[in-house]
Amino acid sequence: MESNSTAQRWLAEALGTGFLVFIGAGSIPATLILGNAGKVPFSMADLGMISFAFMLVIVGMVYAVGHISGCHINPAVTVSLAVTGKFPWKDVPGYVVAQVVGATAGALAIVGTLGKTASDLGLGMTTYGDSTPWARATFAEFIGTALLAFVIFGVIDGRAVPGWAGLAIGSIVFAIIIVVGPATGAALNPARYVGPMLTGELFDATVKWAQLPAYFIGEFAGAIAGAFAYITMARTRPSIVPSQASRATQEVTA
Repeated sequence: MESNSTAQRWLAEALGTGFLVFIGAGSIPATLILGNAGKVPFSMADLGMISFAFMLVIVGMVYAVGHISGCHINPAVTVSLAVTGKFPWKDVPGYVVAQVVGATAGALAIVGTLGKTASDLGLGMTTYGDSTPWARATFAEFIGTALLAFVIFGVIDGRAVPGWAGLAIGSIVFAIIIVVGPATGAALNPARYVGPMLTGELFDATVKWAQLPAYFIGEFAGAIAGAFAYITMARTRPSIVPSQASRATQEVTA
């Protein structure tokens, strides 16, 4: 059976995560640039368009590179797959590095496309405000990433309806961002979180590294929790074949 090389899978993860950041995170400064030009306040409509950008790029990447690398494009997803035995631990470091490199390159591409103004407007970095306690921010990322992982594990289940993985995963990301976005920006992805921050350092953007624990703890723990929640719910029992059922009935009636 033919398969892709390790280098090809790393490249697929890097490109997939890079496109995710370029389109998804890039939609944030793009929206702010247009809004500031017209002096329009940020609204739910803007959040909806940003969510839609994330949804569409994820749909595209799942169908474009899913058959090459699995399209994890998220270190939390990669780790949750490894923890549940669905992905080899030896491949985790390579995937995570590829994802972070891709996310950083995607953020650089945002600056290359929109200029330094994109960096001045935050480069799509996710943060939470002073009015949001650390615990609430951690919980928001936890529950958002748990829901994402729950759906991912559902669509990769061999019993799932085939052909809908991209749309299902993209749609749940859209829905999660609508609710979690106002709290933390809904990173849901350690690479998507770190990539713009590493790039922001190059362009003197305000980078809040002190908030990193809330995102990383929430995302990794959430992905693992969501994975086990699905596995626990979906676990099946061996069926009793007719001959076994007959013997069981005879034993009960004897």
